[in-house]
Amino acid sequence: MKKIILLTLILMTGLKGFSQENKNRINVTGVHTVEISPSYIAKMMVSLNNVYYDSQTMSLEEIKSGYLDKLAKEGIPNTSIKKNQLQYDLMGYEKDGIIVEFQGKSLEEMQKFLKIRSIGVSKLDHNYKVEFTETQMAEYAKGAFDNAKKKAETIAKKLGKQVGSIISFTDNNANKINHSWYYGTPTDSMDYHISVSFELL
Repeated sequence: MKKIILLTLILMTGLKGFSQENKNRINVTGVHTVEISPSYIAKMMVSLNNVYYDSQTMSLEEIKSGYLDKLAKEGIPNTSIKKNQLQYDLMGYEKDGIIVEFQGKSLEEMQKFLKIRSIGVSKLDHNYKVEFTETQMAEYAKGAFDNAKKKAETIAKKLGKQVGSIISFTDNNANKINHSWYYGTPTDSMDYHISVSFELL
């Protein structure tokens, strides 16, 4: 008797799961545009590898101090500058060098940093990063959900159907984002995406 009851329960559970999987559904994506205030990061390689011809007698210390002096004269705050010896060593260059990194919230200072030219200095990379709180992410997800539901309702109406309960909700957004920065990429806003499945009644 116990075996029969157990088998019945298993079958009922399986049928319920099968029913859920085979419901008519509509899958949509939602998007919510949010304003951001990123931190800007740019890296320059200061290296004897970048020194040619008549400047080859210069030492790394002369190249580095000359570059740092130019940064100071242009008003780049010393607090925005970091030196990273390990990163340069890991790059495997034969000659001595160091990575000089700018990090700050001012786009104008970032642009000024990128424009400064000096012997032995070459541009390495530039990006920006953003970090969200859990409260912000919940707010952005709600905005994207509202967009997705409106889209689902519009499609359902065209089909002569109605949108029912939520079947699944997917939010793969990270709270820390680090983007490579290319020409034309906006840095004052970004899109927050989610995916939702609704019953189609």
